[in-house]
Amino acid sequence: MELNKYNLISKNYEKFLDLEYKKKKGIFYTDIELADKIIDFLNLPKDSIILDPCCGMGNFLVAAKNQGYQKIYGADIDKQAISISKKNIDLAKLENIDTLANGADYILNKFKLTESVDVIIGNPPYVPISKDIIIDTSDYLFLRDVKESGSNLFIAALYRAFDLAKENGIISYVIPKNFLHISSYKILRKMILNKKQIVSIVDIGKKFKNVRGEQIIITLRNKFVKDNNISIYEYKNNEIIKKLEVPQNFYKDEILLFGNEEDFSIFKKLEGAYQKFSDICTGYVGRGRSKSDTAITGKDIRKFSFKNVEVPKKGNKVFIQNIYSAEAGIIASFAGELEAAETVTVFTDGDEKMCRYILGFLHSRLCNYYLLKFCFNNSKLTMHTDAKYLKKLPLVKDSKTFLKVISIVKSLEKIDYMSEEWFEMLESLNNLIYKIYDIDENEKNYIDFQMKSIQSKRWTSD
Repeated sequence: MELNKYNLISKNYEKFLDLEYKKKKGIFYTDIELADKIIDFLNLPKDSIILDPCCGMGNFLVAAKNQGYQKIYGADIDKQAISISKKNIDLAKLENIDTLANGADYILNKFKLTESVDVIIGNPPYVPISKDIIIDTSDYLFLRDVKESGSNLFIAALYRAFDLAKENGIISYVIPKNFLHISSYKILRKMILNKKQIVSIVDIGKKFKNVRGEQIIITLRNKFVKDNNISIYEYKNNEIIKKLEVPQNFYKDEILLFGNEEDFSIFKKLEGAYQKFSDICTGYVGRGRSKSDTAITGKDIRKFSFKNVEVPKKGNKVFIQNIYSAEAGIIASFAGELEAAETVTVFTDGDEKMCRYILGFLHSRLCNYYLLKFCFNNSKLTMHTDAKYLKKLPLVKDSKTFLKVISIVKSLEKIDYMSEEWFEMLESLNNLIYKIYDIDENEKNYIDFQMKSIQSKRWTSD
């Protein structure tokens, strides 16, 4: 069937599905154009046996058939979707099966397949398992693995795919990008790093409307390959563009999507030379707890000051707006002994000087570059300056420049906010931080360009 004609059928069916129902069930179909692009990108042998276990309206299967693949199979728990697919698409190998609740042998037998398939492909549902969202199976070990690995339907789909694909088979799924770094998915992520070959990861950003978060296309081979390099791509302007290759054994747990070789080089330099925030700042790092009407809220904070409160001279707290956007970067101030509400991230240190020193680093371009690229995994969405991210930041106590940083911070607290002098002082802070971290001129220019292209013009002196 012609892609445009099929896309119309798919969209007409989706109109009958209530948005809240789709959100609740984690149903969001991949448009036919992206499915077609993924099939083309994978460049599979034409005699491959391809199965989409959560096929919905069958977009991936239609794309595969239009590119000449014949051995294509699809299953879905949604009986109506399968019924419409069978009626409107010339695909006979479609079955109404709950592939998350049933084992691989049952699924393969339903298709009269005598062995595992060459390729598993698709966009499985992603929604947390709860009292309303369950996997109706008696397979205790399967459920235990899913729950221990993040308790989400897409996690179940990945585990099931490992059983459905041949040992040397390919699994290519559209899944949430946060799978690469969120701690709740750690067990499965580490298992994949240690027991599977990650062929490629494509960052597709926020592709789907009404879906919270960003997505990736992860392509795995169902066996481990020694000395494998992961190819990292970006999906931009309807094209899949290669960025770089990273050795799979470089990653121990979190998987960072470096934008290019320069990012990878700077990350290795900063990781190898300095301690972490958590090693030096050993006090409280977390949300504010005060319920007082006078407690500082996130919107009360400006860079190095507050909107309606004078910056204290003494104390041991720094307040940070908990909501982080790449356009503004960190927004924080020395807070002394003030109280903070829940929309504020607080860190404490026994030393007022150390608080202001860290405050200077937090506002630097280098820090915000590191936070965005290597803590938030280059997410374009609004994030939170929570402790788990702050504690990863590289931090160095440089005795030669320690007091210089503090002096600049104190000046920025006093100078008229966002005046020409204020921006000049902020730029001198940036240059000093670069010097402390041994960032050379080429690296400095690269980071400046990266951050200035992202940040709002409001926050640059250009």
